[in-house]
Amino acid sequence: MKSVKAKMRDNLIARYEEVLPGEIAAQEEGYKTIVFLKSIENREVALVFTAGDAFEKNDNNTWLPDCLWDAV
Repeated sequence: MKSVKAKMRDNLIARYEEVLPGEIAAQEEGYKTIVFLKSIENREVALVFTAGDAFEKNDNNTWLPDCLWDAV
């Protein structure tokens, strides 16, 4: 499993909604996604990749599209 350090960008909720319109609202527990995205906004995190998709190492539930982060 590949792992990289990444700097999360700002406005993660809005950026996430641009890539996946309505996804957060469609989730039964969408507030957890909002809380998670706010918790990593503007922070450096470790990402792991599963089949080419990025996930935060400790969460591993919320897909993080490329537009949300920059490799460090």
